[in-house]
Amino acid sequence: MRIVYVIPRMSGEGGVQRVIAMKANYWVQQHQAEVHLVTHDPTPSFYTLHSQVRLHYMKLKGNRLGYFIQYITQVKALIQQIQPDVVMVCDGFKGFFLPYFIRKIPCVFESHGSYYNRVFQPNQSWVKDMQYRIELAVKRHLAKRFSRFVVLSEASASEWNLPNSTVIPNPNWVTKEAVQFYQPTPIALVVARHSYEKGIDRVLAIWKQFTGQHPDWQLHIYGSGDATDHQLLASKFGITHSVRFFEPVHQMEAVYQKAGMFLMTSRFEGLPMSMIEALAFGIPCVAYDCPVGPRSLLQGKNGFLVQEQDEATFLTRMNAIASDNYAKEEMSNAARESVQQFEISIVMRRWFELLTELGVR
Repeated sequence: MRIVYVIPRMSGEGGVQRVIAMKANYWVQQHQAEVHLVTHDPTPSFYTLHSQVRLHYMKLKGNRLGYFIQYITQVKALIQQIQPDVVMVCDGFKGFFLPYFIRKIPCVFESHGSYYNRVFQPNQSWVKDMQYRIELAVKRHLAKRFSRFVVLSEASASEWNLPNSTVIPNPNWVTKEAVQFYQPTPIALVVARHSYEKGIDRVLAIWKQFTGQHPDWQLHIYGSGDATDHQLLASKFGITHSVRFFEPVHQMEAVYQKAGMFLMTSRFEGLPMSMIEALAFGIPCVAYDCPVGPRSLLQGKNGFLVQEQDEATFLTRMNAIASDNYAKEEMSNAARESVQQFEISIVMRRWFELLTELGVR
């Protein structure tokens, strides 16, 4: 079996890059597949790739039209060269056009984000907002051309509302061995890049109220991107003594092993890998019920799901965790149990079944 993944880059520390690395390695190790990653960023992969996973770099430049033409031309050339049995697309808007140019090979799109993550941006002109809405409509139309359109949750499937959609969640990398070393400390953990949709500004506003009641607690934020605005906001709120910003690290196990709670104040999410990881460690989670990821993970007794923008309830849940005023053992056990469905062998079995349905051998 020969598989091609088309992805913008492997250099980032984000959930998409981790998931693609996990799946590529799994295909090679468990199915002796030949896996090729096609990207347009020559920076080395942040995550370890099996030595047999092959990388191909496109050279793209120029204006939007020239960039798009080069993208299509180079992807087609690589497909012709590699002769894959299936093409997996994890790219942006331009990736939606690939089925028009790859017609004799099954072409599967993997959607990892929220349907609405580029709409409702702050201080956005109506022109820009309309542009994004038109882009969404075009994406939905183009998405029907794929052999399958894979989303991460039933909620995402409802958003896209496509006849060719299939739900397959992301796999969890956390091992049972790593969980055994979980020793919580007074650290509230946020794992998110510094972008509008991740809502770090919102967690800082809540932390301003929390830290006065719990001065022994620290807020640790791990994420890529320019943190300047959030650092300035922390200074404005007078909470720099209890907030620390970190660049992403390879060994996240050590970070999760010390977290006393996990916070998510995103405005939009797909199926957040960081929350799956936190739940695997049994860390108590508090999250806003943003569209659409958290509600697919926090159900019942495995964490606290809070209505959007309800700071008071969010703070109440945090206070309960900090004061040990909740069913800690029951929640931790429920959290670990709830993510067993994301064990990599289970998830990859679903991918194998999907490819079999498409006639891939």
